[in-house]
Amino acid sequence: MKNKIKELIFKRFNVSFSKSGDDIQLNKLIGSTSPGVYVDIGCWHPIKASNTYYFYLRGWKGLCIDPNPELEILYKNFRPKDNFINCAVGEDLKNFKYYMLDDQYSSMNTLDFDFIKKHNLVDRIKKTIDVPTYSLKKILDVNIKENDRLDFFDIDVEGFDLEVLKTNDWVKYRPKIVVIETDLSLKDDLNSEIVSYLESKDYRLIGKSIIMGDLGNLFLIDNKLNPCE
Repeated sequence: MKNKIKELIFKRFNVSFSKSGDDIQLNKLIGSTSPGVYVDIGCWHPIKASNTYYFYLRGWKGLCIDPNPELEILYKNFRPKDNFINCAVGEDLKNFKYYMLDDQYSSMNTLDFDFIKKHNLVDRIKKTIDVPTYSLKKILDVNIKENDRLDFFDIDVEGFDLEVLKTNDWVKYRPKIVVIETDLSLKDDLNSEIVSYLESKDYRLIGKSIIMGDLGNLFLIDNKLNPCE
C-alpha cells in the first residue's frame, strides 16, 4: 500500500528520478502521452537515479537488463510490470566475468576490467561471477512485438557501451532516442567511438546532461524519425 501511495504522488507531481532530469528531457523529446517501450541496459536500482522509472509510472513497457542477480528481487517489489532480464549484453554466449564491488548494489559493477583499473577499484572487488550473455538483437527478438513503439534505449554499462551497441540490429530495432553515459569531456565525446558508431547508424548527437564534472549522458536522436511523432 505504501508503495502504491508513493507511486501516485510521484506521478501526480511530475517527479524526476534521474540524476540530472534526464527523464523529463526524454519525455519532452518523445512528445507522446501514450505509452511506448524503453530498454534499460545496465538498469541498476529500480528507482534511485533511474532514467526509466518516470516512464514506468506512466504505463510504458520496460525491458530492464542487468547482470547483477541481486537486483531481481528489487524489480519484483518495485517494478513488477517491467520485465527484468538478468544477463549481460554482448556477443551471443560469449563468456564474460562480472566484477561486483563491496558496496551493495554498486552502480559501478562492470564487465570491463579496464574500467575497474581506470577507477582504482581493484581492491574493492567483492566477487567475480560468470553471467549469461546475449546480443541485444536476440533479447529484443524475444521481447519486442511488431507494433511496439520503441522510444528509447538507456545504456549505462560502465565501459562496455560500444560492445552493447554493436550487438543490436539497427535496421530492425531503431529507438527514437539513445541515452548513453560517458565520463569524457564534451570535446572528446564529439569524436568518440560511441558517437561515431551511432552516427554511422544515422543517429545525431543533440546534447549532453551533466551529473558531475564530465560525467553525464549523451542524447542521440534517430535522423530517420521526427522525435515528436
